[in-house]
Amino acid sequence: MPATFISRASPLLQGLLLAFLCGLLVYLAYPRLHAALVYLPVDTAINRYYDTGEVQAAQLEGLQQRARAAIEIQPHHRYHDGLSLLYYLQAADADNPLYLRRQAFENAIVAAEASLQLAPAQPRTWLRIAQARSWLRYPPEQVIDALKMAIFTGRVEPSMFMTRLALGLAYLPRMDGEGQAMMRDQVLLAWQLQPRELARALKAGELRLAGFETLLAGAHESVLDEIREAAGGAAR
Repeated sequence: MPATFISRASPLLQGLLLAFLCGLLVYLAYPRLHAALVYLPVDTAINRYYDTGEVQAAQLEGLQQRARAAIEIQPHHRYHDGLSLLYYLQAADADNPLYLRRQAFENAIVAAEASLQLAPAQPRTWLRIAQARSWLRYPPEQVIDALKMAIFTGRVEPSMFMTRLALGLAYLPRMDGEGQAMMRDQVLLAWQLQPRELARALKAGELRLAGFETLLAGAHESVLDEIREAAGGAAR
């Protein structure tokens, strides 16, 4: 084959190869892009919820459909977790019928477990499972196990301290030594990082001082005295 023909064909072959590779990349990336676009309204609603603490109840079913559609395209752990949160918010709405709330809590657990199978280190997701199990009156050990995982996977998560403490102190009598040690650690961290929030929760009755006394008496008397003083006569 003449050298001139090869030299002329080489740019054409290179162009065809480049076009093929670009097309392959687009083909491989399209499901991820498509899923992200489908999920975008869910992302927006969830970010707004974390910013304001509010979500439009009328939008929840539509957002759930969006999340399920995104999962069908690409089963990403974030989409499963978002679906779990949407079910949880639906379940937490006291205006919904009891049967609907129960089913929504169960759905929240199933979606959360699917997310954790893909990415286990999600403390907020583990905590959501613990809360849903508690509301549904699962056996205490199942609630405690999920709460432990919420702490194992994110020991220092200030945004979760108060929720973890409220749930953990309610189950404290059913915890083993490991569970109580983890709750003690959470109390000490919360007092170190969020003393005002902890004192406010005690004064409001959201947390009970008796649980703190059980955990801190003896080894942490000085901290316990500080908490008692900050609580200023909080209910025991």
